[in-house]
Amino acid sequence: MFYFANPLFLIALAGILVPVIIHLVRLRRYNKVYFSNTDMLSSIEAEQRSRSRLREWLILAARILAITSLVLAFAQPRLRNKSQASVPGGSCVSVYIDNSFSMGGEGACGILLEEAKSKAREIARAYPSDTRFQLLTNDNLGQSRRSLVREEFLAAIDEVGLSSRTLPVSVAMERQANFGMIASSSRTHAYVISDFQRSTCDWTSVEQVVDVYRLDEADGKRMPDDSTAGSMRPLGSHWVLVPVAPVKQANVYIDTLWLDAPPATAGSGVSLTLAIRNEGDSPIEALPVRLYTGGEQKALATVDISKHGSAEVKLGFSLRETGVLNGYVELSDYPVTFDDKLYFSINVKPVMRVLALYGDRPDDHLRRLFGHDSLVSYSDSPPAKADLSQADVMDFISLTSVSSIPSGLSQALVAYVRDGGTLLLVPPADCDIASYNLLLAAVGAPQLDNFVECHQTCSSINYDAPLYKNVFRRQADNIELPTIDGRFQTHTPAGGTAEAIIGMADGAPWLTASGCGKGTVYLLVTPLESVHGNFAQLPLFVPTLYNMALYSRRPAQLYYTIGKGEQIDLGDVSGDATATVTKDASAEASLVTLRHEGRRSFVVADDMESEAGNYRVSDGSSELGVSLNHDRSESLMEFFDSREIEAAVKAMQPGNIELVKNGSHPLDEVIRQRSGGSSLSPWFLLAAVAFLICEALLIACRRQEPQTGQTILT
Repeated sequence: MFYFANPLFLIALAGILVPVIIHLVRLRRYNKVYFSNTDMLSSIEAEQRSRSRLREWLILAARILAITSLVLAFAQPRLRNKSQASVPGGSCVSVYIDNSFSMGGEGACGILLEEAKSKAREIARAYPSDTRFQLLTNDNLGQSRRSLVREEFLAAIDEVGLSSRTLPVSVAMERQANFGMIASSSRTHAYVISDFQRSTCDWTSVEQVVDVYRLDEADGKRMPDDSTAGSMRPLGSHWVLVPVAPVKQANVYIDTLWLDAPPATAGSGVSLTLAIRNEGDSPIEALPVRLYTGGEQKALATVDISKHGSAEVKLGFSLRETGVLNGYVELSDYPVTFDDKLYFSINVKPVMRVLALYGDRPDDHLRRLFGHDSLVSYSDSPPAKADLSQADVMDFISLTSVSSIPSGLSQALVAYVRDGGTLLLVPPADCDIASYNLLLAAVGAPQLDNFVECHQTCSSINYDAPLYKNVFRRQADNIELPTIDGRFQTHTPAGGTAEAIIGMADGAPWLTASGCGKGTVYLLVTPLESVHGNFAQLPLFVPTLYNMALYSRRPAQLYYTIGKGEQIDLGDVSGDATATVTKDASAEASLVTLRHEGRRSFVVADDMESEAGNYRVSDGSSELGVSLNHDRSESLMEFFDSREIEAAVKAMQPGNIELVKNGSHPLDEVIRQRSGGSSLSPWFLLAAVAFLICEALLIACRRQEPQTGQTILT
């Protein structure tokens, strides 16, 4: 299709009248020359006059064509095919600006985010003022459906800042295509301005989105969906990838941290292990790492890290009190600083709640171990008198010497374990095996076969089990293990899992741990009475049973990642609809909506805050420490360069995606040139020059001939 980009310049075609008028009214001066006989000269004069007249007409034509070509060149004639033509029904423009933390790095033109915002403004200038725009960033997804005019779009660009949230490129592209459907547009012109970090750019997903929203290149219409007869694909979109290239820079960051062992109570030690990564090309030596709690530095360590490597460092401190302990670890690195801190929260309960269910009489071994400990809230009762409605608030429940397990008790214990509790089963020698196996099958633990009398000594202990973490300084061969005079034989059913804690010489497990849901079930196959063995009299008995209670409830997660949609388990709090969130060292508080499941309450981390830090969540009666951190995927400073992006685009079969490389021309000029089709202005300029040359040659020939055409013979 042929059209003019600047049709108003065609008014200048009126300038053609100037050479025409000059040609018609051109004044000539005649010279009289007297001859005695002019018969022979008259024939020569007539021939030269006809040549001169033809030359004058050719000069006039050259001038007219030169002016016409020059005017047409300024009117910018263009030629485009149907795929470049505007789609009937109008179009809209969607611009995605990647404002993740990696866009805060340096580029050839300064800060990458500012370069991206500048390109977005250039895109706005390339379209008419009545165009509908969408501005999409990582943290304005809730406003992505809004349609903006140019002035609103430019104002929104000025407000874009760095965000802790990340968004895969394919997800951003899909939201851009959906905007065209919401705006009832026939076609969406979508621009993706990003540094194309490898962690957020999956070309397979990008190709799938591009294929779904492709346009038929022949007529600009939607293509039918091959998968469903008669159905139509969503409205078409055309994407332009606009990379902003970062300058290669090194980055050292704290990747993660974990507790080596759950803290017990006030006065006990806490050991943290940090994983630190170096993404630079040079090794790091003696990098200081500091740990802070309560605004005070509690530990300091140095670490050496090889290039493109990682290292672990341990930091320790002592608990002063129970309750909420918020802190962070920190290192110094430049210019990437958002990942130099990692916040954590440790919630230490003031007491451990232990419930001992017994058969004929209370278990004296458990009562002596837990009953007089100030750190333990101990209670015992037979199953029939136990308040099972309060089972979910218990940290540790033991079932010893209970002959039979009623179905109601079995169901309550299964729910308790799946919710995160710890259960110890010590069946008596004459128990109802069937009732026990129903419970054991529900939690995936080994099944009881029969009780056999035998005199044996346990021969192995699993030092690596979490139950014995920090109990033994070293693995000793002379540790005193239990001697038994009878035990249950067991078997593990298909699909069951069990970790042997203490084993027999024949390989049979004696004490096992089985995971179920969020909790753990321990099975001891020998009763605690002295007639069946000496386990309760050995030094190993105390740390084994005590750690079952100490490590019963899994400690609250040390931190949560912003933008991952993680749920925070607040535990057994009130049934209120909201809770109060307060950031450490800040007096400002905000409300967050709670979601309840049974007696437990949850809140989505993303609903709390978008800023990393230590927080306290309170329902008025209890308080929980919660820490939020930025996504460490942004810390990997690895990007696709233009050649890799171009290769990925070429590998895609749909033709509705292209790449704009960084060049010297502003983006708005590039867009106009690409959307306008092939420009014919250079050809018309060449034609104007050619016609002017022809005019000059014709004038030169006229001057070289005798001016007989201007002579009157008499």
